[in-house]
Amino acid sequence: SDGSGASNRPYSSSGRNPSGGGTSLHPERGAVLRAKVLYLLGLSLLRGGNVKGVGDSFEASYDVAEKALEDASDIGESGNTPSVTHKRAVDVLKDTIKGATEGKLTLQEYDILKTKLDTGSCKKDFIDVLDGALEIAPASMEWQIAKVRHLIGRRRWFVVANHCEQVAAKMVKLDGIFTEDLADLDPFPGIPPVQELDPDFFAENSKYDTPLHLRTLNPKATRDAVFRMPKEILPYYLRALRLEERYAEAVLVGTALVEFDTKAKAAGNDNFAENKRYTREWERLDNTIKMKEEGDSLFRDAYYDRAVALYGECLDIDKGSADFDGSSSSILRQSSSWPVARSHANDAGGKLHAVLHSNRAACFTSMGRYEDAVKESSHAIEIHSMYTKAILRRARCHAKLGQDEKAKADFNRYVMLVEGARDHPYPPPNQGSACYFDMPSNVSEEQLYQVKSEMNELGIKPIETRNNQSTTRSPIASVGQSKKNWLDKLWCCKNNAASQVVTSPSYRRPENDRTRPEGGSNQQPPIQPKRKVSFKSTRQARPPGAIPPPQSVSPPDPPTKKVAPTIIKSRAAFDHPIDASSVVVDPAMDYYGILSLTPSASDSDIKQAYHKGAKENHPDRNNTKEAQARFLEMKLAYNVLGDTEKKREYDKANAPKMDP
Repeated sequence: SDGSGASNRPYSSSGRNPSGGGTSLHPERGAVLRAKVLYLLGLSLLRGGNVKGVGDSFEASYDVAEKALEDASDIGESGNTPSVTHKRAVDVLKDTIKGATEGKLTLQEYDILKTKLDTGSCKKDFIDVLDGALEIAPASMEWQIAKVRHLIGRRRWFVVANHCEQVAAKMVKLDGIFTEDLADLDPFPGIPPVQELDPDFFAENSKYDTPLHLRTLNPKATRDAVFRMPKEILPYYLRALRLEERYAEAVLVGTALVEFDTKAKAAGNDNFAENKRYTREWERLDNTIKMKEEGDSLFRDAYYDRAVALYGECLDIDKGSADFDGSSSSILRQSSSWPVARSHANDAGGKLHAVLHSNRAACFTSMGRYEDAVKESSHAIEIHSMYTKAILRRARCHAKLGQDEKAKADFNRYVMLVEGARDHPYPPPNQGSACYFDMPSNVSEEQLYQVKSEMNELGIKPIETRNNQSTTRSPIASVGQSKKNWLDKLWCCKNNAASQVVTSPSYRRPENDRTRPEGGSNQQPPIQPKRKVSFKSTRQARPPGAIPPPQSVSPPDPPTKKVAPTIIKSRAAFDHPIDASSVVVDPAMDYYGILSLTPSASDSDIKQAYHKGAKENHPDRNNTKEAQARFLEMKLAYNVLGDTEKKREYDKANAPKMDP
């Protein structure tokens, strides 16, 4: 053999035709086998992203196959009839020469792509270049991790999970290959057998109608996938499941990994155990589920200020953990900042944080704090630019604030998105919003008609779309055909989502549109009966007809099952709700101003002002939305100023602002 791996004897003398006049070839022996093995060696190295020796392997394969073909041609010249086996071997050699030639060209293309990625000269088309490199070298961990991190940088957690699941589905085809003498090469030794995961689930020509970039595995399939996923990208996948609110999958996967880890440690194999990031992710999953459930419970019982605080604490779970750098920070924030709208959206992104911002907006709307509701809705839209519920809520809040132009912009944006999605329900890959829940395609014709009717009541004329047809038609009217370039402009819109905002001073919310946190279905909520608010501070059970809790929005199923005890541990603060009198003291709130008092007011003045204002705005006397919001604000103010300790805390925090 020479240094390139090619033999100086390209074929064995045992293949010589006994009648003379050339070489009789066999497709699985001698030169044919050597040429094929050299070609497959180069191809395997290239698919793994290892370019060293790839060119030599392709070159040696080409030389061996060409030499064998030249020598085998003597059979035809000598007049001997080639056998069927010989003909098949010749076909194999021709295919090998063709494959080696294409392999050398592919190697040149890969070198160009790799150079661009290594030098950073492809910032504008980075994802296209990276996808090209992955198409040639799908087993390269360098490029797999680079793509996952790039998607995380763009806060596209749905795509992160989709990409990881596609990788795992392809690995299913390797099950059962690494046996006997190949057992030492098994990348996933000892993993459970496949039960649910279909290796063709993400194939282009599969039986599934949904585009492959929008497909998600069911919980049982994710359990199979997680064991066939490279360890380098597994932590990102686990976090993506949580941030996309796929709690059922996250818990099932976590439980399966814990069980496997326990057995592996007992057998002296800790393949999945060495990374502490898994443990931190279980803790975040625990905190996320419990905080969000408690926040939903508080919202159902109309404790909006405390629900806002808990949703805010849930937002901070991912603070300082975006890069998995091992650093840790407290998830707690100063209580004074909780009931105030955030100054910016959560940096991690994902469905979870979009919903949390939207839930906080729902709380602020119920409290009559429409400016804060606009800010939180804008944060939700910044994460998910096609979040129809958040867009609609922001439009209505702008209307309440008398910001007519902004209300018009948001209402029309809602109509444009929904109309455009009628003909193009699926966004193209790597374009449009970072999230894929509560999309415009989920809005029914009836819901769209109700929004247009609401716009007409506000004096806002819906924009004309879909071949300039009027958008004020009823939900049973025929749907026209949109222009071909309509959705292209829609998905590729580069306007900042947070800058497109919108309301009218004469705005009146429809009776069947009660504000509630996001996460439920897209159907309009039923008409709610008037709820009587008690002066008692003790927390009461939810009365009939109260606002329904926020639920998980998209498939897979919402987390209705109890979380596995191996992952989620009980938290006393959530298992035993705090007393209703324990409200959060917010120094940013003007509690004295709400009661029309000054900081020098006595306890009797505070009590008298509260009872006077509560009597005027009580729902039994005044059932307008403004009066209800005013009543809740006065109740909140009295809960702080009527309590000696809380009043002292509030006065101390605002001492520099108060008159001497």
